[in-house]
Amino acid sequence: MAPIVLYSTRRTPAGRAVELTAKMIGIELDVQYIDLAKKENMTEEYLKMNPMHTVPTVNDNGVPLYDSHAIIIYLVQKYAKDDTLYPAKDLVKQANINALLHFESGVLFARLRWILEPVFYWGQTEVPQEKIDSVHKAYDLLEATLKTSGTDYLVGGTITLADISVSTSLCTLNALFPADASKYPLVLAYLKRLEQTMPHYQEINTDRANEALQLYNQKLGKV
Repeated sequence: MAPIVLYSTRRTPAGRAVELTAKMIGIELDVQYIDLAKKENMTEEYLKMNPMHTVPTVNDNGVPLYDSHAIIIYLVQKYAKDDTLYPAKDLVKQANINALLHFESGVLFARLRWILEPVFYWGQTEVPQEKIDSVHKAYDLLEATLKTSGTDYLVGGTITLADISVSTSLCTLNALFPADASKYPLVLAYLKRLEQTMPHYQEINTDRANEALQLYNQKLGKV
C-alpha cells in the first residue's frame, strides 16, 4: 500500500498536527508542501479532494480527507496500535479531547490566523493591539484549563490528540507573542513538557514556529 499523501505547508499548525500524529503512531506520510501564494490549493485536482481548498488535505489511497482534527482522529482510529491518543470506549475522555480540539480550532488557531493572514497575504504591516490582546486572553483560558486538569497534559496523564493539536498553534503563538511567565506559568511549563516528551516536537513545532516568526518579522519590516 502506498503511503498516505499529505498536502500541507511547512508552517501551518494544522498540517503539523497531522505530521506529529503520524510520527506518534508510526505511519509514513508522503508530505507534499504546496504554495498557497501561487494558489496551488485552487487547482481542479486539489478542489476535487477538498472543495474548501484548505490545508491540510490527505489522500489515503484514493480516500481524500480534510480538516486536521478529522484527519488525526481518522489516522488514530484506523492505524494506531492502541487508543491511547484518542480512547475508543472512554466517552468522557473522548469528549474532553474533542472539546480541546474545538478550542484549538475556534480559539488558538482562529486568533493566530486573524493576525497572520493579513500580514502574510494582504500586505498589512501593523497588527492592531486588540488582536494581540486576544492572544493573551487565549493564554488565560489555557492557564485555567491546565489548572483545572491538574495533570501533566490536557486530558489525563499522557499525551492525547488534544495535546498534539493544541501544541501546534500554541507554540507558534508563543513564538510570536511570548507568554509572560509570571501570568502563565502553567502554560509555559506545559510547552516545555511537550518539547521534552513529544517525539519530533523540535523539528515539527519549535523550528517551524520560528520560521513563522521570521516571516512575520520580515513582513512587518522588523528585520
